[in-house]
Amino acid sequence: MEGLSGARLLGPVLLLSSLAALVSCHPGTCRHQAPPPEEVVHQVHLKPERLTKRSSPEDLQLQIEIIYDHSVDQLPADQRRLVKDKLFPQAIDYLQKVFSVRRRVGPVLLSRQCSTNQYLRKRDDPHRYCQDACADLTRCGPVSVPQHHLQQCKVCSESGKSCGPIGPPDGPGVEGSDFVLYVSGVTTERCGQENIVAYAAYCQLEAELDRPIAGYANLCPAMISSQPQEFEGMLSTVKHEIIHALGFSAGLFAFYHDDEGKPLTPRFASGLPAFNESLGLYQWSEAVIRRVVRLWDIRGGEMVRHQVHVLVTPRVVEEARRHFNCPILEGMELENQGGTGTELNHWEKRLLEV
Repeated sequence: MEGLSGARLLGPVLLLSSLAALVSCHPGTCRHQAPPPEEVVHQVHLKPERLTKRSSPEDLQLQIEIIYDHSVDQLPADQRRLVKDKLFPQAIDYLQKVFSVRRRVGPVLLSRQCSTNQYLRKRDDPHRYCQDACADLTRCGPVSVPQHHLQQCKVCSESGKSCGPIGPPDGPGVEGSDFVLYVSGVTTERCGQENIVAYAAYCQLEAELDRPIAGYANLCPAMISSQPQEFEGMLSTVKHEIIHALGFSAGLFAFYHDDEGKPLTPRFASGLPAFNESLGLYQWSEAVIRRVVRLWDIRGGEMVRHQVHVLVTPRVVEEARRHFNCPILEGMELENQGGTGTELNHWEKRLLEV
């Protein structure tokens, strides 16, 4: 997409016809959690020379760099081989072929987190400055980001009058990549709650188009099966979870852009949209998601009014109309059951059954 629209990266957000099986699920079995605001770094400055003109179809393919956390190497040998030799290479190969992105050159270099999560932005300076100090470790989900993937720490005094860089200079970053995926195999609290195989999310978004440039995928060790008959199911799960990290998440709907790169949701002077405290998410506009009333004909001839949330970005509308051969379809329905983690974070399974 152009940023997070229904444009180029993620096709018409998620290629309805070919990827329906990956982003729809039985309510309760797929539970994506948008990371809390304090765990996400927005508006990461990327050097201008990273943007280049399109030159060929090959240049549009999404490039994902996998970085394995040390926890993966600590898995039993059969699980380690499964994860590093089969699951993630196959999942990434597939996603790189079906998704495209505005080509960039140069390294992905992530912003350091702040020790107190308090930061300032200076006029005419694209970087963010931590108040007092940067955090000792910058995390992406359960993974500690390597120091050589990070920009130099920039800090301001509490008054904001004294600001500047401190500590080691910019690292070399990750070359030749549009998105860095940190993969771990840690038994976290989430692993014990829902019997999930894996979960994933984004952790840093670039400044120009609000596109995720880094995310993580964590595999729950107790759920990793090396049985051949389990492989296809695990592969589908891994693909599904990475798609959430790439942008199909209720936590990112407010950051979607149109084909021209303009935000579809109004922004404050901070560059961020309004935050909905009750949802714990940034609030999207009706240019992204709209509530629509459907009339259902139920048994006995009775008509029932049913309200649904519909994703209405232009390319989603175009693809939904083509897929269902319905020229007046408003967009594509989102899942309305399953509670937090399922609702709004997947296509409506009733319509996009595997």
